Amino acid sequence: MKISNLLLGASLAANAALVGGFMLGAWGSPHSVSDTAVAPASSATAASNSAPAAARDPITGKEWAALPTEDLAALRDRLRAEGFPPAVIRMILSAQLGETFAARRKAIEASRGETPYWKPLTPDPQTQMALRALEREAREALTALVGPDPENGTAATLQRQYPGFAADKIAQLASIRDDYEQRRGDVYASSGTALSRDKISALDAAMHAEVAALLTPQELEDYDLRTSNIAGQLRNTLVAFDATEQEFRTLYQLQQSFSERLDPTGAGVPSPDRIKARTEAQNELNDQIKAALGDDRYAEYKRATDYGYQQTSKLVARLALPPETSNQMWALQQDIQQRAAALRIDRTLSAADRLQQLAALNDEATAKVTATLGEQGFAAYQQYGGAWMRNILPALRPLPGAASAVLLNGNGK
Repeated sequence: MKISNLLLGASLAANAALVGGFMLGAWGSPHSVSDTAVAPASSATAASNSAPAAARDPITGKEWAALPTEDLAALRDRLRAEGFPPAVIRMILSAQLGETFAARRKAIEASRGETPYWKPLTPDPQTQMALRALEREAREALTALVGPDPENGTAATLQRQYPGFAADKIAQLASIRDDYEQRRGDVYASSGTALSRDKISALDAAMHAEVAALLTPQELEDYDLRTSNIAGQLRNTLVAFDATEQEFRTLYQLQQSFSERLDPTGAGVPSPDRIKARTEAQNELNDQIKAALGDDRYAEYKRATDYGYQQTSKLVARLALPPETSNQMWALQQDIQQRAAALRIDRTLSAADRLQQLAALNDEATAKVTATLGEQGFAAYQQYGGAWMRNILPALRPLPGAASAVLLNGNGK
């Protein structure tokens, strides 16, 4: 009986159930296939195959066991000859490799012995390196059998990200990325996160140099806009800004120049001169962003990149309130803070009058926030976006033997 009559009639669900326990990344104990028959395919699946659904015989565990699993290349060739889809062949071979390597993985893990329950589970570098080597060997074995994964491999991912790149450049990029990803993993496995920062930074710089040598300047910019740390941080910063592509590119170029100027990877406590230089550079960056975006859009940018505003926006979404509520809360915050600042510098007020008016301002803020967000929302806002409310009233210190309190700034004015 041909394999196609045995296997192709099985449904995709049955294939998934069979292969799921064998997948290479799972490294679990293989699931045995029983001698009971697997259900035939649905009518839609059967209709797509060459033989009628009625002619499909269900596959049994004994017939699975008769396949040439000792010679995976022979199994691959036979499955291909029978017309199996490449994705199914990959799953079957991945499952068989998982079974083959599972015993070796178990032996590596057993070699380090069991950690007493009262002691922390500290990763053993030698064991981690051995496991990574075994993982790499299994991946390479699967690739040697059926080639790179056309849907989920590095090359496939890069092709989706950069559809305009030539196929040969995609292949070279994938090779570079896979090579350095493996190196990073080896660094972490051998030295731990705390000890590997400098090594990882060096690897990132070396990888970028190889990528830069491969791509044209425009291709490199497109690559960096999607993969660089600066671009990733910028996307997080702009989560509430809704930037256009051109705005993102402009902000990225400005931020890249800022980062290169300050060398943010420098370790240790920054010196006063470094802090001053960073402040000056940040002010210059803000001026450049304002010039690039224009006054109105820059005002939106400043609001959207404020951490408190971003937290408020998330809270507004969780409370299922209209999105414009975030802007209303921001306007309220600006108004209250400006009025509080004016009261603090008003030297015509006595300490008691200033404190009384600040207390009234605090009550006003509480009432307006509660009216906008509701009582439950107000309680959450205190933690998410509303930290500024705790700064409306000045810190107080009771005097020994006195029934009143004085402002911490001393003279009460």
